[in-house]
Amino acid sequence: MNVLSSKSFIVSIKKMNEADLLIVYVTEDYGKIVCFANNARKSKKRFLGKLEPAMLTSIKFYEKAGMSLAILYEVDSVEEYKNIRKNINAYMSISKLLEITKALVPEKDKNIMIFNLLRDVYISLNDAVGNDCTEDIILKHELYFISNFLKYIGIFPNFTTCTLCSQKNADNYFTFSIAKGGAVCGNCAKTVKTINLPVSAVKIINLMANSSTSIISKLNAKDYVLRDCINFLENILSSYAGNSFKSFNLNKKY
Repeated sequence: MNVLSSKSFIVSIKKMNEADLLIVYVTEDYGKIVCFANNARKSKKRFLGKLEPAMLTSIKFYEKAGMSLAILYEVDSVEEYKNIRKNINAYMSISKLLEITKALVPEKDKNIMIFNLLRDVYISLNDAVGNDCTEDIILKHELYFISNFLKYIGIFPNFTTCTLCSQKNADNYFTFSIAKGGAVCGNCAKTVKTINLPVSAVKIINLMANSSTSIISKLNAKDYVLRDCINFLENILSSYAGNSFKSFNLNKKY
């Protein structure tokens, strides 16, 4: 039996029966994997208190020939983000990020950038919640994650040129097409459905995608501007996935 190990974040947990669990992880070394945790709900020694979403763990697992699922063997806690679990708004926000990750990260395709992005956002949000964070801080963490997530999976919106004819968006006057994933010039806009996006929103999205998490506390932006940015990027994600995400609607407050 070849036992593999990696640091990991839980993306989702599904009950299989009274005792077993099906767990989706994003790992540091193997990308997204799906593990079968035999008797996990009754095994206090191996898994008790270690199967929480807001937690970095070190897992050991193995794969059997002919099986599509990995078998979870052992779990150890590395970092716990307890402040997030105590704050309902922060926890709901994380649920959105995990739903996106589960849906759009390919299985067994190593992407260390996604793993590090999750870790950076967990650490930053956990610290912010511990300091009695406001709604705008949670919105900025969502925006930071989604902006960078889009970049890392290769579908970050094109703001610089028309996605149809490649004309440069020199004065930031282009409208934007969700279906085409970016800017559309005036001529091409006659052929596709477009929306308006303020120049300030474009600048904020670009800033988030090209900065460390330290930008979150430094950025000064109104809540409605942050929501406009998030809504635009969520629509990009939904268009790419071919469906809307449940958490997008659950988390709307306006």
